[in-house]
Amino acid sequence: MTLRPLSDLSPADWLLDDPAPAALRVHLGPSGFAAYARVLHSPTGGGDRFEGHLDGALLAAVVDVLARHTRTPDDCCFALWEGYGDIHGGEAAGFLTAFSGPSRWPGRIFTKDKPKAPPPPAFPPDVMAGPLLTVNGEEHFLFAGPLADAGRWGAASYGGGVPRDINSPNLMWPADHAWFVTTTIEGTWTGVGGTESLIAELLHDPRLEVVRQRYDEGALR
Repeated sequence: MTLRPLSDLSPADWLLDDPAPAALRVHLGPSGFAAYARVLHSPTGGGDRFEGHLDGALLAAVVDVLARHTRTPDDCCFALWEGYGDIHGGEAAGFLTAFSGPSRWPGRIFTKDKPKAPPPPAFPPDVMAGPLLTVNGEEHFLFAGPLADAGRWGAASYGGGVPRDINSPNLMWPADHAWFVTTTIEGTWTGVGGTESLIAELLHDPRLEVVRQRYDEGALR
C-alpha cells in the first residue's frame, strides 16, 4: 500500500502550537516527552553518514521499534519536505533520466536524438498545489497511513521504466502522540522523542547506532 496525501493539516497542530523554540521542534519534535535520542545515519558497511535521509534498512529498523510503542500504528502522519527536486519533475529532475532507456540502434548513432519529455511531478496536481505544512519556514507535504508504509509515497515513476525513489519521511508521528520522529534535510541523525521504554529499546537495538539527547538548544550543537 501507499500513503495518502492530506489536505487537512490540523493533525500537525500539536507540533506547531508547542511552546518550545523552533530549533528544538525541528530537530526533536514537541516538548514534554520523557526521553529523547539521536538515531545516527550509519549506512550498512560503514562510510559517511547519509544527510537528511534514513536508508531502507535503518528506516525499517526504526519503524519496527516504533510500532511497539503506540496504540495507533495504523494511523500515523508523515511529512515530506517540498524542496526535493525529484518531487517536482521537469528540468529539476531531468538529469536523473538523461541516460536512461534502451540503447540506440547502431545505424542511428549519428542521427540527432529526439528530446526527452521532462519527468512528470511525483504527485498529482491537487497534491502538488498544496496545502503545505510549514515548520520553521520549511514547507512539507503531509501524508497519512499505517506506520508500516513509512516512505511509500506513491510517487509516479520518472517514465521510461525508471522508478522514482523519494526521501524518507522528514517528520513522523502516530495519532496517539506517543512519539515523534524528525529527520532534518541536512542532518546526519534522526531525532526521536517518546517514552523511556521506547528510547531504551532504540538504544539496545543492534541494528541501530543511538545516543541519548537532551531537550535543550545547547545540546543540539
